[in-house]
Amino acid sequence: MASFSLHFFSPSSSSSSSAFASLLCFLLLSGVSFAADPFVSYDYKVSYITASPLGVPQQVIGVNGQFPGPLLNATTNYNVVVKVFNNLDESLLLTWSGIQMRRNSWQDGVRGTNCPIPPGWDFTYQFQVKDQIGSFFYSPSLNFQRASGGFGPIVVNNRNIIPIPFPQPDGEIIFMIGDWYTQDHKALRRTLDSGKELGMPDGVLINGKGPYKYNSSVPDGIDYLTAHVEPGKTYRIRVHNVGISTSLNFRIQNHNLLLVETDGHYTSQTNFTDFDIHVGQSYSFLVTMDQNATSDYYIVASARFVNETVWQRVTGVAILHYSNSNGPASGPLPVPKTDVSAPWSAMTQPRAIRQNTSASGARPNPQGSFHYGQINITNTYILRSLPPTTINGSLRATLNGISFVNPATPAF
Repeated sequence: MASFSLHFFSPSSSSSSSAFASLLCFLLLSGVSFAADPFVSYDYKVSYITASPLGVPQQVIGVNGQFPGPLLNATTNYNVVVKVFNNLDESLLLTWSGIQMRRNSWQDGVRGTNCPIPPGWDFTYQFQVKDQIGSFFYSPSLNFQRASGGFGPIVVNNRNIIPIPFPQPDGEIIFMIGDWYTQDHKALRRTLDSGKELGMPDGVLINGKGPYKYNSSVPDGIDYLTAHVEPGKTYRIRVHNVGISTSLNFRIQNHNLLLVETDGHYTSQTNFTDFDIHVGQSYSFLVTMDQNATSDYYIVASARFVNETVWQRVTGVAILHYSNSNGPASGPLPVPKTDVSAPWSAMTQPRAIRQNTSASGARPNPQGSFHYGQINITNTYILRSLPPTTINGSLRATLNGISFVNPATPAF
């Protein structure tokens, strides 16, 4: 932030008054602030808790006793301070997916730039959500811990003086979807270290809960999510894929999804009946409750790019409940409109996503990224991602045949 001193004086002439007015306008228009950017602070206690998302009691990773963890809510330009207490029995780092670290990379929460937080220790992350808006999430980045939880949503709001490029929604609903195993992350880690594949997940969770019993394949007694809405109102639906390996198709029965934002960028608004969301991605949709509420409606997150007949049992199902609903949801689940059997048809949807450059929001880095089109290309590098391979007896992912190895000391 720029620093300056401003001396107020009593103008003795119209010219000095004009000069003062010009100076004041310059300071305001150039973004100089008369006060420090606000701070928002959180304490996160990361620990093991017991939950039964698929009807089987298991150890999961909670944040402040919650699974998924609590919402981190901030506004553009806010300074965020998060004190993380590691109450696990192994080292921990939390990373803030999609948040750009404007101050330094020491806050990004990944091995290589951060030292892990030892068990019983704490660490305070401090970063600024500078010139950012939109939907993000936090999660553990070490030891395959995200397979056991530890994740939660992040919302970065527009400042009041910056309008959103659509009418103010009547409410917001956050969905955290992801593949899930009934084994904890340590057991899954041992499987990969032994050179074996994890195999098909045991289910797909929506906000830490299992599927609604939409047919006889779903066991009795599973706690499922119900999203309560009012007829005629429009909600901003934020959806995050927090899984570890499975692309998911998200859809709400009989409702259109109007795409408005992805990973911190407002988009050109496009309607979809269903949408593929890959691991680590976040999207915002506007959904209007325009149905006649003859019954509740299915909210579905199902696996993509797999044999869907075999994987059908891992489908995540929640319920959209109108306040004037006449009965429970029933019948078959809605099916995706897009056809993944044809490889290029699956590319049609992501290719339709365009940034809304007329909306105020995240912008290219003023330090130089807007000059990219003027830079002469001297080298071209191709990154090739292949299926996991066995390295020294362990199953590992690679880029160009090279697998990541944790550095002995941080790079910064």
